[in-house]
Amino acid sequence: MHVVRFADAPEYTAPGHHEMAMVRLQGREAGPSSDLWIGVSVIAPGGGTTLSSSPQEKMYVAPDGTLHVSNGETEITLGKWDSCRIAGGENRRLTNRTDAPVAVLLVMPLTADERQRGL
Repeated sequence: MHVVRFADAPEYTAPGHHEMAMVRLQGREAGPSSDLWIGVSVIAPGGGTTLSSSPQEKMYVAPDGTLHVSNGETEITLGKWDSCRIAGGENRRLTNRTDAPVAVLLVMPLTADERQRGL
């Protein structure tokens, strides 16, 4: 068993993310994982990500607030506890268009290289 207390979760940054506070709850620098990592972001009003993609699929859950998610063609709104899957290679942009912070839970597989190295 590997426990990470939220207060001790390591912060991280990612390119194309602005007005966001991000921590890793499990995997990568937060501890061992053979397949995936979990993070939490808090997006400030007006914050979000650029439209971009990665080879790995992403699962987003909005435990608190309202999150706008676009793949460049379609835009949806996630409310409390709604979720969304973004396929590997699919574009995505996250936006907070409200005047309150939005919390986002992200679950994402490790890269093939990370899995091979046993991170």
